Amino acid sequence: MSSSRASSSPSSSPASPSPAPGHSRTPSISKLTPETRKQLATFSIHSTIFLSLISLRILNAVTNRTFFQPDEYFQSLEPAWDAAFGDGAWVTWEWQQQLRSFLHPAIFAVLFKSVNFLCNLLHLSPQRTADFLAISPRILQAIFCALGDWSTARLAGRLWGSDVGWIALCLSLGSAWQWFCGVRTFANSLETVITGVGLGLWPWELVASMGVKRRVDWVETRWALAAAATACVLRPTNVLIWGCLGAFAVVNAGRRRVRLVVEAVWIGLTVLSLNALIDRAYYGVWTFPPLTFLKFNVLHSLSVFYGSNPIHYYLSQGLPLLLTSFLPLTLFALYRSLSSPPTSPSFQLASTVLAVTTIYSCISHKEARFLYPLLPILHVLAANTLQNLRISDSVRNRILVVMIALNIPVAYYGSMVHQRGVIDVMAHLSSTSDSWNSAGFLMPCHSTPWRASMPLPISSDRKMWALTCEPPVTLSVEERRTYVDEADQFYNNPKGFVRWYVGDGKRYEWPDRIVAFEDLGDVNSLIPVVSGTSALSGTGLPGLPGVSSYEVCWRGFNSHWHDDWRRRGEVVVWCRKSLK
Repeated sequence: MSSSRASSSPSSSPASPSPAPGHSRTPSISKLTPETRKQLATFSIHSTIFLSLISLRILNAVTNRTFFQPDEYFQSLEPAWDAAFGDGAWVTWEWQQQLRSFLHPAIFAVLFKSVNFLCNLLHLSPQRTADFLAISPRILQAIFCALGDWSTARLAGRLWGSDVGWIALCLSLGSAWQWFCGVRTFANSLETVITGVGLGLWPWELVASMGVKRRVDWVETRWALAAAATACVLRPTNVLIWGCLGAFAVVNAGRRRVRLVVEAVWIGLTVLSLNALIDRAYYGVWTFPPLTFLKFNVLHSLSVFYGSNPIHYYLSQGLPLLLTSFLPLTLFALYRSLSSPPTSPSFQLASTVLAVTTIYSCISHKEARFLYPLLPILHVLAANTLQNLRISDSVRNRILVVMIALNIPVAYYGSMVHQRGVIDVMAHLSSTSDSWNSAGFLMPCHSTPWRASMPLPISSDRKMWALTCEPPVTLSVEERRTYVDEADQFYNNPKGFVRWYVGDGKRYEWPDRIVAFEDLGDVNSLIPVVSGTSALSGTGLPGLPGVSSYEVCWRGFNSHWHDDWRRRGEVVVWCRKSLK
């Protein structure tokens, strides 16, 4: 090899022309060794694929026009906006109780500051800057999602070859859940990406039998351990995944298990220390959010306040939602993988899925997105099983195409139709911001995005309020049994709530705009009447004429159905009518 490289070097050829003075010599492609040319070609192909994935996910992000869960905004963008600008953000109780690590919002806080700096550097208008600030988190999350697709394909290709890698990539790109949720700014979404990256770098050569025994790359192993530690910081429950894989590693690593444990300990402590510094900078005190998270959700069971589900939820709803048309193939893949030797990667991955799902099923509060970090594993197992079916390539391709085709209408409906009104109304309020100074949301708590997702200038003086649903954090066990949050108080007695809490000098002022779901009815019926006149008439708000009532000035489709009766119907904006 050394002689080949020497003979192909330009300097070794007497016929090589001398370089012009002041110019460095760059070898032509024809002078490179076959191995180098192959590496360059591979790098070029991989770069093209990855850039194509980023482009596709950016398209995915900018066309996603629906609402899923409030955590997409209130556990990431709102605290990030508060840290970056402190302008009108809604910082929920979790952050006040130091329940979550600031690591995830810190990414978006840095993004907000960077985008604002660049826009100011380019002398863009405040409105244009606001537009870029609103869209930038989606673009960044799209890049993360593309990295997740890439990592899934890399994991499958590394374990079972390029053919399986391509199938896994197709499954990831064709997944309705991935299209619906991957570009959203959930901690679960980033947790899934980092988990996929860690799995792709995991030392499978050390802890599993992969046919041909290869040398362990300890640099990649360190990065895998760093990814695992970061995922656990983002979501403490991620420790279940790496606990299972780590147990297999300790059992199967042989003489190198000590080194693996040492590497895991120092890398884990390093990640925890860096995260502690980030939390110290945000909260102003030393704190350990994972411990607080476990205390609130396990010891005090406050997660049940947001709903409980039957023990079979993940089997009857969670996995079907994640996998849609891939479900039959994936269940078969899990069955086959669990029948494999314990030292095989497929057995270790399938056992991890089974263990994590079982433990999650024992927790009362369940959501499908809690299983999201398992999706890369499920995709690679399904891809390997599909590749190993005793069928022709043409039949295999037809099966793959049909499964993906069935996901397309689901992805479209979830991303473009269902619950889009609560997103559209924020765009409407942003586009008409010159005509209002205040807005109130008579809706279940956290029904819409908030300040970080509204393209309003940073220094905007628009005031917004909404009903809250804080859990009974400081109450005793006895007091929790009778506790009713603010949103439930309103829906239990709308007129009474408005009479007690809305008006001059009360908890909430009468706003210029009231946003509500259609099923609430006419908001004018909620306005109390005093001495034959509306409580709004006569005085009005300071500096404004009196108000007689509200009238509908915008309405938008939200969903064809909803499991929460309070969120049924269109989203309606009521505008305050001034007295003539």
